[in-house]
Amino acid sequence: MVEKGYMLRARIFDIETGKNIVVLNESEAQDMDMFIGDRVMLKIGDRKCTAIVDVSDTLVKRGEVVLFSDTSLGIGTKHGDMIEITPTSNPASIEIIKKKMDGGDLWEGEIKTVINEIMENKLSETELASFVSALYIRGLSNDETIYLTNAIVGSGSTLDLGVHPVVDKHCSGGVAGNRTTMILAPIIAAAELYIPKTSARSITSPAGTADTMEVLAPVTFKLDEMEEIVLKTHGCIVWGGAMDLAAADDKLIRIRNSMRLDPKGVLLASILAKKKSVGAEYVVIDIPVGRGAKVEDSRVAKGLAKDFLEIGEKLGMKIECYITVGNGPIGNGMGPALEARDVLKVLQGEGPYDLTEKSLLLAGALLELCGKVEKGRGYAVASDILKSGKALEKMREIIGAQGGNPKVRVEDIPIGSYKSEVKAQKEGRIHHVDNRMISRIARAAGAPKNKGAGVLMHVKQGDKVKVGDVLFDIIAESETKLSMALEVAGQLEAVEMEKVILSKME
Repeated sequence: MVEKGYMLRARIFDIETGKNIVVLNESEAQDMDMFIGDRVMLKIGDRKCTAIVDVSDTLVKRGEVVLFSDTSLGIGTKHGDMIEITPTSNPASIEIIKKKMDGGDLWEGEIKTVINEIMENKLSETELASFVSALYIRGLSNDETIYLTNAIVGSGSTLDLGVHPVVDKHCSGGVAGNRTTMILAPIIAAAELYIPKTSARSITSPAGTADTMEVLAPVTFKLDEMEEIVLKTHGCIVWGGAMDLAAADDKLIRIRNSMRLDPKGVLLASILAKKKSVGAEYVVIDIPVGRGAKVEDSRVAKGLAKDFLEIGEKLGMKIECYITVGNGPIGNGMGPALEARDVLKVLQGEGPYDLTEKSLLLAGALLELCGKVEKGRGYAVASDILKSGKALEKMREIIGAQGGNPKVRVEDIPIGSYKSEVKAQKEGRIHHVDNRMISRIARAAGAPKNKGAGVLMHVKQGDKVKVGDVLFDIIAESETKLSMALEVAGQLEAVEMEKVILSKME
């Protein structure tokens, strides 16, 4: 390690990078024997931090160092300050990442080191990408997945309600309109179980659960506020990204999404860390399988379910997995406001049958799993709670506790005023409604950013249609968005008709 420090004058760029990065003059950096990706210690007075080196001959003059806003705020530096720059050693994670790339198994301390250094912003984007790539190519053993789960949990805060049992539910995703959480949660809470449900916003779908719940009530809360809501109402439906729960997971998700990589072990750790961080003891996991869903192969789904059961048990959680049909959208609405309307309709006993049935099956499974009801009676008890109006009453209580209007009606939820019908061009039976294509059309219409935008389905797989029958409505909040969505719809076959094949006998 070089002990000599170099005094450079700070220039501050008001740009956030999410990392501690400094930019040195390229030729001056070479004189200092520093290169892109090296680490340096920044020191001003008694304040110091580690930063990643970048270089430029045009952006920075000799004798200067550029700091971005997050780095300058972290060390308390202002424009023109003299900063001592000292070369320092690279993060320990680099050798650990290399070990995994070479096919080695990582120990608990090694995985914890990587997660800690991710949280301390010590790793560059390239190094983070290399870590995720290594996990994707080499995979993780169940032990490594447990280590990763515990490290992610330890990277943030945890919720301790001081009550039992605490239950939770998760869906592996990919099915448009699959808002079972917003029906299951009030059923479970009405049964006097505690369900602190943290949910995600949309990444590629027309709406995440948090986006849909936000139509009815605020979803952004601090951890102590969430705890207060759950202890008062037995449940909540909040945005997990607003709290410090399993904090490292958000950083890993950002890299996974940008690379379009989803290593199985990281997926398992991501889900289970979120459950463990809220104190969940019993968890039901929905794994939809089918063309257009996130998991398309039933063998993959069964393998995933087996891993969930084994790893969950070692983490102290009792888990049950259900492989469900995921080859088409569930419910009628695809988009935050349209899905919120579906949810209220189901809670009022008049919503889409498929959304109602799936929610009741999962809620019943959770009631049985935690021992609230006898095996075989979960569905009936969940159905009674729904039909009696207790689930609707509980949902209104949760909406009120989260700052929404507990008296909200379906007709109070506004949707976009621009609408166009997509009609059948030929007679026949619906063979397939594609989740991904419907999602693309709904997002082109403005969902989830425009809460009232999306797609309203009029058909399901197996339905018979005639020429001119409406397949779905595209709903938007502007004429421009509607035109864009219609253009996308024209390029896709979101609703496929059965094909009749004639074979001539000789």
